[in-house]
Amino acid sequence: MFTEKSQRQEKKSLSGIFHLLSREHCCVGDEQWWAIIQSEGTPLFLTQDGEYREVLFLWRETPNNNEHSIKEVYIDINGVTDHHSLNMAKLSRLEGTDVWFYINSIKQTWRGGYSFIPVTLQQVQPHYTGSAEAQKVQHRQWLRSIFPLSCCDDLNPHGLHHCEWGKNKTPLQMPNAQPQPEWQAFDLISGQSRTHADLILRWHSKLLNGTRKLWLYSTSLSTTRRDLPLVLILDGRFWAQSLPVFDALSQATQNGTLPEAIYVLIDEVNGHQRSEELSCNPTFWQAVMTELLPLVSDYFPVTQDPKQTAIVGQSLGGLAAMYAALNWPERFGAVVCQSGSFWWPDFSLVKPPSEYSPPQTSDLLSEMSRQVHGGLGANARLNLFLEVGSGEDIMIDLSRDMSNQLASQQHRIQFRVFDGGHERLCWRGGIIDGLSYVFSCES
Repeated sequence: MFTEKSQRQEKKSLSGIFHLLSREHCCVGDEQWWAIIQSEGTPLFLTQDGEYREVLFLWRETPNNNEHSIKEVYIDINGVTDHHSLNMAKLSRLEGTDVWFYINSIKQTWRGGYSFIPVTLQQVQPHYTGSAEAQKVQHRQWLRSIFPLSCCDDLNPHGLHHCEWGKNKTPLQMPNAQPQPEWQAFDLISGQSRTHADLILRWHSKLLNGTRKLWLYSTSLSTTRRDLPLVLILDGRFWAQSLPVFDALSQATQNGTLPEAIYVLIDEVNGHQRSEELSCNPTFWQAVMTELLPLVSDYFPVTQDPKQTAIVGQSLGGLAAMYAALNWPERFGAVVCQSGSFWWPDFSLVKPPSEYSPPQTSDLLSEMSRQVHGGLGANARLNLFLEVGSGEDIMIDLSRDMSNQLASQQHRIQFRVFDGGHERLCWRGGIIDGLSYVFSCES
């Protein structure tokens, strides 16, 4: 994906850029011009070439952000630019102006977040030395140092600055991107949540030797206690606080896309604990079944029907969700798995985009795929929704391989590839679509 896009990117002369940016009765970069650009909104969509559209990104150097003399402005567009590249994508400055610009050709169906990263001379991407592996290590260290400087696009009218995700990222939804109708109201008010969790609990787990938050939310309007579908959402802190999912769940329930349900969002705590618990960890799921679900049942009726019990997870969470259903199908009968980390436990399978090449073998690609091929899950009939982004390279091969193995066991399964990368802005729509599918499957 990255190679194809970079080949399609057009280099334009400065005179061409000035022509693209010119507006009547003003000069490029003056106050009137910036006012016009702000009224139009960025990025600017330019020429169309088949399924691609040329997109022009703009960033303004102001006295505030020029306080320490900005030397470069890097851009990170999820799944479009490759921040693993030793030559990271960056904007160019129109000499004599405060205008910085970047152009790329992007698929008309693409969706993803992007950030600007302005840096001073001391923070510019360094010249790496040593072996190829040593240079990769130096590059990762540099990325860690500049990513905290990421900022959103203040000129984009579709920013989500009212939620944590939108503080340093901006959504890019190309004209023909897959619709996310249940998120439209949330987007129109810049990511400000109207709906919130009904309860926030603290789960003290003996098995996991720790405490974390749970966010409980019911989309039922009835005051009668009755068993409703139960949905466990992994990485719950993100979906409760950074890009809150409550408004979209409410909207999807109101329009009949989803049934009334009880949602339990489980805090991921931190990166280390997330890696430990979501990497096919039986203790974590024993704790969920013997501690978490009884705790939830003190506040809401908890269904015992596995077909009405779904797990939603992304990346490592997607792997964990699939692991739980395959190993305890009598409790968890439905899964929404998004960009599942089926490479686990062999991270060497994951390569930077520039090093990706499609597998040249028909052998099973992952440990979980081999287990399914060997019979894991064959005694159940699960309702499964799997998706992965078109910009995720080996993750597509791994997900398709898993889907094929699961389909051979006659599970009810929908598999799709969306136009995007490893990106929560894409997954948020898949949460709704996936739950709609797994809960609409016939018993």
